[in-house]
Amino acid sequence: MASDHAKVAADALKDGFEQAKSNGFVDDEEVYDRVSAQLDSWKKANEDGTLKSSTGAISFPGSPTRYDPRFPNQNQTAHCWQSYVDYFKCINAKGEGFKPCQQFRKGYLLLCPQSWVEKWDEQREAGNFVGDLSP
Repeated sequence: MASDHAKVAADALKDGFEQAKSNGFVDDEEVYDRVSAQLDSWKKANEDGTLKSSTGAISFPGSPTRYDPRFPNQNQTAHCWQSYVDYFKCINAKGEGFKPCQQFRKGYLLLCPQSWVEKWDEQREAGNFVGDLSP
């Protein structure tokens, strides 16, 4: 059952990404090629049985977000929030050029709905963000 869902999900992601590219939302060929290759690898892993699922949640090989034991459940809302806060704490402490901060950025960009990120960015800029971003 999970493998059928994985195939449908991978196909839907690929179709959506193709549509985004054709509509001009994705203009970076390198990003397009990397995402397409990742989606193809997930589909291949599903077909050859190496896509793992122990609880109904699918673990995609090569996923840019790592397992975080603070967030063991499928609902990733808290993981989204914490990744956002951790990214800004990290860059406030080490600067934007500090490469390890990018893992938090990838996490919140992958886990958080864009509307949340936009709202939080507006709150940060206005100085009324509720999270503590001090290092």
